[in-house]
Amino acid sequence: MSLERKYIYGIIQEPEPRRFNFCSVGDAGVYAINYRELAAMVSDTGLEEIDPTRKNVRAHTVVQDELLKSYTLLPMSFGMIAHSKDDVLKLLERNYQGLTGELRRLAGKVEVELKVFWDQEAMIKELQRGSEEITKLKAKINNAPSPVEAHKLLVEAGKLVERIALDWKAKYADQVYTILKGLSIDARLNNPLGAKNILNASFLIERARESDFQKEVFRLDSQYQGKVNFKYVGPLAPYSFVNLKLEPVS
Repeated sequence: MSLERKYIYGIIQEPEPRRFNFCSVGDAGVYAINYRELAAMVSDTGLEEIDPTRKNVRAHTVVQDELLKSYTLLPMSFGMIAHSKDDVLKLLERNYQGLTGELRRLAGKVEVELKVFWDQEAMIKELQRGSEEITKLKAKINNAPSPVEAHKLLVEAGKLVERIALDWKAKYADQVYTILKGLSIDARLNNPLGAKNILNASFLIERARESDFQKEVFRLDSQYQGKVNFKYVGPLAPYSFVNLKLEPVS
């Protein structure tokens, strides 16, 4: 199988040839294709498409995480493949100004993610506090004259949970986002992940200040313990904050 195609993990500022032994997509070595002061970090592949299996996605992430330890990285999304080394060089040449500008802008910065979920036990307790409304709904559901009517009442019960979740979003999640946004260079709200997720946000921060940012996350987590649960992920390549539209090779 020809390995002429190049799987691209991201772009870094590196004028010298480099080769790494990271666990990569397809278990091929990771190396630099250099153009002036830029380098596309790639591995060889004979495939036109890479299946998004758990192993492949993890390998893609591992390479980016390893590169991020030593470089500012403009990450490429999973599955980006160039037909040849020449195409990679053309990509770097045609987008040189934009790529170098973004690397300067994002130098020394990383992305972190925070997800906040309402706690199930806390939600049950909150519902029990409004026991009169819940008791009435339960009685209506148990005595519903038809499955259709029971379904309508279950939808009503779901709306009650949703109402409490929205109240918690305003009380906890919005406050958390405002505080952490004030400690970051930039911030993005992402789509919620399921009904329990009341905050899904990305923050662009100085790499040198991540420990301070993390301490504030832990403080907020402790403050709201018993109501909501936090999930913090980072540092990450700044996917959410790259402002660049690549000129196509062909």
